[in-house]
Amino acid sequence: MVWSFGAYYIHPKHLVFVVGVPTDEGKAALKGNDFFIASMKTLLEKYNWPKHARPEVVFDIESQETVERENNGNWWYHYK
Repeated sequence: MVWSFGAYYIHPKHLVFVVGVPTDEGKAALKGNDFFIASMKTLLEKYNWPKHARPEVVFDIESQETVERENNGNWWYHYK
C-alpha cells in the first residue's frame, strides 16, 4: 500500500509518501534498492511537482511487522 501525508498546502516540500509492506525483510530489501528509490522520486517529475520542493519530499518504506511491534498495529500512531 502507498499513501501520503503532509502540509503541502503550506509548502510543497512538506510531503511524505509511505510505502507499506508486510515484513521487515521486505522493508530492508526496498530500502536497499537504489532503483526503487530513484523510480519513486521520478514520479515527482512525472506529475509536475514543483522543482524547488522535490529534493525535500520524503519517501519512506515501513513494514506492518514494525508497526505491529512498535505501535500495536496502528499506522496513524506510528507516524504521529
